[in-house]
Amino acid sequence: MTKPEGQGTRGGIPPRVLVVTHVLDPTADFVLRELNKRRVPFWRTDLADFPTRTTLRTELGPDGRWTGSLQDDGSGIDFSELRAVWWRKPTAHDLPASMSGPERQFATGQAKRAITLLGALPGVLWVNRPQANVDCTKPVHLAAAVASGLQVPETLITNDPAAVPPFARRSGGQIVTKVLGGIVYSENGTRGQLYTRRVPEEYWADPRIALTAHLFQREITDRAYEVRVTVVDDRIFAAAIHAPAGHSGPDWRQGSDAFTHTRIELPGHLAYAVRGMMHRLGLVFAALDFIVTTHGTPYLVDVNPGGQWAWIEPTREPITHAIADLLQKGAPRT
Repeated sequence: MTKPEGQGTRGGIPPRVLVVTHVLDPTADFVLRELNKRRVPFWRTDLADFPTRTTLRTELGPDGRWTGSLQDDGSGIDFSELRAVWWRKPTAHDLPASMSGPERQFATGQAKRAITLLGALPGVLWVNRPQANVDCTKPVHLAAAVASGLQVPETLITNDPAAVPPFARRSGGQIVTKVLGGIVYSENGTRGQLYTRRVPEEYWADPRIALTAHLFQREITDRAYEVRVTVVDDRIFAAAIHAPAGHSGPDWRQGSDAFTHTRIELPGHLAYAVRGMMHRLGLVFAALDFIVTTHGTPYLVDVNPGGQWAWIEPTREPITHAIADLLQKGAPRT
C-alpha cells in the first residue's frame, strides 16, 4: 500500500502525532505538510490498515497504563510518545476476502474494540474523540445549538405521513427535507449525493414517509447568504458564501463552484454561543453551516465534526495553521 507524502518520522524521532484518515485525503495533506515544515513527527494510518497491514502490540502495566506500539513495515507509533490524535476520516477495517461472513464480522468487532485502547492512553489530545463524532447526530446537535442560544429552523423528524402537512402549514407552506446522516451514497457502482430538497405540497403526505424516519425543516426563504464556520479548539474561522445571480436552490453544495467566499468575523454573541455548543457536544473541531436572512438573523442548519474546509481559500491557510498548532502542542505528559 502506497502512503501519501510524508510520514513525519525524522532521524528516528518517535512520532508524537497520530493521524487516522483514509489514504487519499487532500484536506489532511495541508496540515501534514505544515507539520513536516515544523519538523513535528507524525504517523499517518487508516483503520483499513488494521489488522491486515499494521500490527498492534500492547500490554497493561501494574499502574493501569497500556504500553506498546502500533506499526506497519516502515513506521509506527510508540504509545509512550503519543501526544495528539487527529481522528479525521478513517475507513472501515479491511479484511481478507477469503474470510467467511461470520469470520469477518467477528474479526471486525475484535479490531474495533482493540483500537479503543487509544482512548485509554493518558496525556493525549483528541481532535475529535471518535465517540464524540458518532454522537454528533442532527437531533443531538440541533438540540445543543438551541440550548446554547443559537437559532435553528423549525424541525420535524417523523415516519408518520400525517404529521407532515400540519407541520408544513405551520412553516408557511415551504419545507425542505434532508438526510439524517452523510449525504454520499453508492448504488450500482455509481456515487451520488443526497442534497437538501424542497418538498412540494403533493408530497407532504406521501405514504413512503412511513418507510423510515425523515427530517423536515422550515425553509429559510429570505436568505441573504450562507456562512461556513470552522471551529478549531477555541478559535473560530468564518467565511460568507455568496450565491451567483439566479441561484435559487435550497442547498449551496449543488453548483458550489460558482459561489464566492469572503472571510468574515462572527459577532461576539454568536461566537460565544458556538463555543458553548461545541462544549456541549464534546468537540474540539467541527464545521458549521449557517443561513443568514436578509434581516441578519443566522440560523444554524448543520454541524459536521469531520467537515471539509480546504475548499474555501480565504480561510484555508489560517485553519491549516490552527490545526497544526493544536496537534503540535498536544497534551502535556501525565
